[in-house]
Amino acid sequence: MENITDLNINDVNNNITDIIQIFLFTFIIIVSNIYIILVLSKRTLRSAKFTWLTVNVCFASVIFAIMQLLSIGIRLNNIPETLISCHSKGFIIDMSTCHIMYSHCTSSLCRLFSIKYPHKPFFKSSRWLLINIGMSWFIGIFMALPLLFFDNFTCSGNYGKRFLQIYTSFSTILIPVVIVALCNIAIFRYVRQSTKRIRSISENQTNTNQLSHRDRRLCNIMLLTFCVFVMGWIPLFTELVFFNGGNRLNSRLTTTFQILPPICLLADVIVIVYSDQPVRNVFLNVFKRH
Repeated sequence: MENITDLNINDVNNNITDIIQIFLFTFIIIVSNIYIILVLSKRTLRSAKFTWLTVNVCFASVIFAIMQLLSIGIRLNNIPETLISCHSKGFIIDMSTCHIMYSHCTSSLCRLFSIKYPHKPFFKSSRWLLINIGMSWFIGIFMALPLLFFDNFTCSGNYGKRFLQIYTSFSTILIPVVIVALCNIAIFRYVRQSTKRIRSISENQTNTNQLSHRDRRLCNIMLLTFCVFVMGWIPLFTELVFFNGGNRLNSRLTTTFQILPPICLLADVIVIVYSDQPVRNVFLNVFKRH
């Protein structure tokens, strides 16, 4: 009797989780696409280099949300999964997650080189921007490749290989956190050292302000959204690595951990869109007309 009750509670929790996730992922897709369309349609928005880094993050968010919705749809409709589709789904989900994380890494790298080498045209060029965006895609695909060949967290009734759980936690969370932290420490040290050079104070102030106010604001927002996104994923990855098999957390805590990533991702997308003043002005003008 207790087992039947537990199963019913788990079913109810799963249904509630699915409904909440469907709403969150749908809203993520809508908001991200609105931002992408606005940037593509407005020349003033397209001209800002760092805007394309946020577009890159939004595009990765759309892919991630679509794959999560497909995964929920497959589960709700009891569609049988073959080993290949299970591996492919895990790969695409992890690839899009890695892409979001490493997009923030490339944004930090762009910011670092733009501040440290303000007079080098290459670090302001479209080529440099495309290289960084391409790097985020390449690294995201490369880091997720092992999920194509082993059972992973998306396979029914399977939490995946132990080494794969640990690898995914490192490649998706720990490595990006280290990269972003190192980049921002390097930026802080460079700016601090520059301000101490009394003979070239005015020159250094000019150098450290080569980025426009809007670009600097976007960089800071990207750092904030990265931290929020990481905080959303840490509990889920902790559960996958340390609480699996017979050692599981209670269903309510598991439900909370599953809902945290889409909540944090939605918060990130909304913050990115709202903090970009030209985009916000476009939104306000549209609402005023209607």
